[in-house]
Amino acid sequence: METRHIQLERFSPMVITAGFAVVMLVGTLAWQTTRPWRKSTGEIRVAVTEQTKNSNNDIRWQRALEGGLAGDGNEGDVLNDPDGLSNIADNVLGTLVGSYVAMKDAGTYTPAQGNRVAETVSSDLRANISYRIYGTSDIKTDPDASLSRMLAYRSDLRIALEPLLENRSYELDIFASYIDTGDEAHLAELRHMAERYRTATENVLKVVVPENALTHQLDILNALSEFEMVLEKMATYANDPFAAAALLRTFSGAEVNMLTSFDALAGYFREHVRS
Repeated sequence: METRHIQLERFSPMVITAGFAVVMLVGTLAWQTTRPWRKSTGEIRVAVTEQTKNSNNDIRWQRALEGGLAGDGNEGDVLNDPDGLSNIADNVLGTLVGSYVAMKDAGTYTPAQGNRVAETVSSDLRANISYRIYGTSDIKTDPDASLSRMLAYRSDLRIALEPLLENRSYELDIFASYIDTGDEAHLAELRHMAERYRTATENVLKVVVPENALTHQLDILNALSEFEMVLEKMATYANDPFAAAALLRTFSGAEVNMLTSFDALAGYFREHVRS
């Protein structure tokens, strides 16, 4: 598992560097005439500066391409891809083209400079996805803060989460197996895993919660909701290397949110058992 995880961590920079290599091999003129960009090279360079130097995680990798024509199919993309994940490849490659042109014009291009640009883009690349966010109005609470009530809550929660016990493999291992083999069965399994997270989320939503555990309940609900959607998107965009690379970063953050929320909940249980 550790080796596979390391391979996936390298997937994103490898994809971006490969994209830069394509730009150099094909040539910017040929590339620009075969892609739907309709902005001048100068304007692309402005976009490069904005994207590669933005430190507020507000990078618009998923924005729709500017200058799209009515009736070119983009309307359907908005409906089928509301998060704009299918735009990532063109935005990343557009950034690489702009960087390459800018460096060539300035006479500063070297392979090392190209690699640095690719590394910068890779470090910024992340997919923002939509998922249901739960609030206090979605949860039924109980003012009883006794130990017996907490133990009943813990038991109810354990039962609600039982569908996750059917996920016997690490999600990244399943995804990596698809990358290695191209076997669609791995994507089907990833979708089944996402469905189990969805079922667990629905079960947890029905659990009556002690009022003093409300924050923890919200945290695990939203972490489950996010993680389920990340898995679903990874299965959907597994054949898009740029979207997949961005989603791997999103997976990492969602996984941390899951672990953090459940660790905090475990701390809540420990604290109340001791008191």
